[in-house]
Amino acid sequence: MRDWLQVVVLLVLAIGLPPVVVAVCTGDVERWRTYRAAARLLRRFARWRPGAEVRVLRRPIEDVVADLRRLHGAFNRGGMRFAKWEGCRQAYDHVLGEVAEMVEVPHLLAVLPPGTELDRERERIEDLLEDAGLLPRRWAA
Repeated sequence: MRDWLQVVVLLVLAIGLPPVVVAVCTGDVERWRTYRAAARLLRRFARWRPGAEVRVLRRPIEDVVADLRRLHGAFNRGGMRFAKWEGCRQAYDHVLGEVAEMVEVPHLLAVLPPGTELDRERERIEDLLEDAGLLPRRWAA
């Protein structure tokens, strides 16, 4: 497929290059700009690919919810060292945000710094996911 495109480009260059050289040498700038515009159009056409489809790559929701439930149990357990608890919190917030995006719930988990606001946002998202049936109820856990 590229071979015919190269032949066409070479033919266009062989036919179109001499008039451009003459236009530049004689000072006919307007004619030279027209050739530049045509070359730009040809470059744009050469990059165009028909039928390109953009797909958002996401994990299946069953896998994400399974990770969320596993991390939910680990995150809410006490008696951990701070480093382990912080790593678990970051992983839990990431997966919680991923599930929230899948069910189209707006969240601020990725932008809030650690603190009380992030804790309140996490609880809000957990409540919404409990209502949707993706997390077990707190009193049932």
